[in-house]
Amino acid sequence: MRERLTAGLHAFTRRARTSGDLIHTSDATQRIFLVTIALTALAFALRIYRLDAQSLWLDEGSTWVEVTGKSWLALVAELFSPNAGYPLYHLLLKAWVLIAGDAEWALRFPSALAGALVVPVLMAVVGELSSHHTDSRDVRGAAAIGALVALSPYALWHAQDAKVYSLVILASAMLLWTFLRAFRMDTRRAWLLFAAVALISVFVHRLALLSLAGAALVLGLHLWRWNAGMRRWSAAAFIAIALVLSLTGVAGTILATRNERIGSERGSVGIVEGIWFTFAHFSLDRWPGDLEGYLWLPTFAWFLPWAVLTLWGVALLCRNALAGRISASAIVALLIAPVGLFAIVHTLVPVYEARYVAPAFPAWLAALVYPILAQHGEKDSVPMSLRRILPDALAPVLLVLSLTTSVATLVQPGKGLFSGDPVKEQWREAVTALALRVHPDDLVLLHPHYVEPMYAYYAPRVTPDPLPQPRTFPVFAEGDVCGIVNPTRQQMLECIRRRFEPFFNQQATGRKRALLLIAPDHARTVDPPPLPIDRFGWVGLRFQYPQRTWPCGGSEFVGVLLMCQSFPETFNAGGPGAIPQPDTVLDATFGGELRLRGLTLALHGGAARAGGSLPVTLYWEAVAPPTRDYRIFLHLCRNCDMPPVALDDGPPLGGYAPAGMTTTWRIGDPVHDERSLPLPHTLPPGRYTLVLGVYSGDGAPASRLPIATRAPTLSDNRLVIGSVDVIAP
Repeated sequence: MRERLTAGLHAFTRRARTSGDLIHTSDATQRIFLVTIALTALAFALRIYRLDAQSLWLDEGSTWVEVTGKSWLALVAELFSPNAGYPLYHLLLKAWVLIAGDAEWALRFPSALAGALVVPVLMAVVGELSSHHTDSRDVRGAAAIGALVALSPYALWHAQDAKVYSLVILASAMLLWTFLRAFRMDTRRAWLLFAAVALISVFVHRLALLSLAGAALVLGLHLWRWNAGMRRWSAAAFIAIALVLSLTGVAGTILATRNERIGSERGSVGIVEGIWFTFAHFSLDRWPGDLEGYLWLPTFAWFLPWAVLTLWGVALLCRNALAGRISASAIVALLIAPVGLFAIVHTLVPVYEARYVAPAFPAWLAALVYPILAQHGEKDSVPMSLRRILPDALAPVLLVLSLTTSVATLVQPGKGLFSGDPVKEQWREAVTALALRVHPDDLVLLHPHYVEPMYAYYAPRVTPDPLPQPRTFPVFAEGDVCGIVNPTRQQMLECIRRRFEPFFNQQATGRKRALLLIAPDHARTVDPPPLPIDRFGWVGLRFQYPQRTWPCGGSEFVGVLLMCQSFPETFNAGGPGAIPQPDTVLDATFGGELRLRGLTLALHGGAARAGGSLPVTLYWEAVAPPTRDYRIFLHLCRNCDMPPVALDDGPPLGGYAPAGMTTTWRIGDPVHDERSLPLPHTLPPGRYTLVLGVYSGDGAPASRLPIATRAPTLSDNRLVIGSVDVIAP
């Protein structure tokens, strides 16, 4: 009787304990579910916030060309092409563009959605790392990894980028989750799910081969360690597959990224330096020097919490992997394999790009939260000596510090994605600036040749006017110095001039002005500067320094410059050309010093459109030595007693010496001055009057010069120079 009572009490105790565990597990599971929903919503909100605030940059332009310029059949065929880096992404984006269009936000939205979905997947990875019932420590671990993803500057950058790498991160996270799940459940369905994700990830990007090599190696070593006999042959097969995938992944990555290495982030860097750059980008998406002195902190202070967590997590993972824990082995393999194999790629093709290591990012995040997780389901794996050095409370503190640095770098002035400052190449702004000042007869040059999609994308979006067809130079031969050993700067310039001067001469002949839209960092890859101190190669230097030209100003944007040169005579490669003459002849003298000889009103497509621009070329000469540097205004008005509806005001040729300063004009020398009036989008259609005036611009009291002319004038010394019909866009 006594034995039965004792056995009953033990059974009741076990049931009570089990019931308590189930209640505890259910409560923790519910909390994880709610936290997952909240963090996924936060991640999605951050990724769509200001999604179209930044201009598309060059690589996003190449994405637009792929999805809009290629047929469905061509994109499907690329699924099986070794040269195609990420064909599935282009197919998915093409389908999305058919629904949502190709605006900036639409091109980036799939990346934003993929980036948000990384949160629940990696939180599910945390669940696979626990070997006991879910408890509060799992909630903290899941919340930590979810917050790291949601606020990660690296993940946010790729999530607001019309490129494949946000989808690569999602595919890698899915690969990690299904791999851990397959080992834990060890069912046919779980392994089939992993195989399906592995296959899809290869179509997402060939970089997935680097991760799959690590997965195959873990599987092979596991079978080799825990099985004997015939199963050792299976283990050997998986190890061989890992080697094949490694070689294939290296070759595939070289082919897949071949077209992306133009204008890369860094040129040749060492392997150790490349690993440091990868860590810097994974943590704060910065080059280390970008953080020096920000908020008065040295660089090491920004990276310190990330570095400690990384070393701590990787140390625990390696120890547990050596102890035979498959989950730790999987994380180590999916972290080390992509980084290590990319290092091999980097030695063969020494061009560094942080995005090429994106497959390792989810495993790295898992390593960051592992110090929390290792003390739960694998708590016996943490040695007491390590606990004394790194107490349990330190990991949450480091995680909070890491998240704080993430937020700080996201709003860092001039560099943060949410700083409000431009941090991507400003092609939208550069093409807009060109559209506001270009004339139909201008020579428009783009450099290098592969930036043409940016002009094609933005030109019809920033103006209703049909802009001139741009010209691009033939492909430059990088580093070609015409066989000269150790050439001087002058010899290099002369070599390039001989090769490419004929093309420029052909395009510029008969023109009186040329505009250059140049991306200097990209141009350097095909048109290297003669000396390291030079910013430009031959093309940019031609515009930078006067060569039978007048400088006429320009604008500089992030990653892009607009440069201008005006030819005093119509360009003639063989020597002096004809003096440009106005289409409409006028004779008006201002202040007895400046004479307006006439004007040319050459409209884009033969019409002036609301929202476009009104190009006007003024033809001047000095009739007496100008005593001041004058400014000229153009006003467009319907009722000219009211403020103008559009205007342009400034010195000739943008004020750039010598021709832009009227005090340098010699008597009788002809000057032509191209101007453009931006027309408001809300400008009603109808006929408008164009008036002109001249006033002092040297700081003296502003007074308009009196006009001597037979042409119509208005009060306040305004000359009527013509009328124009404005139509709706």
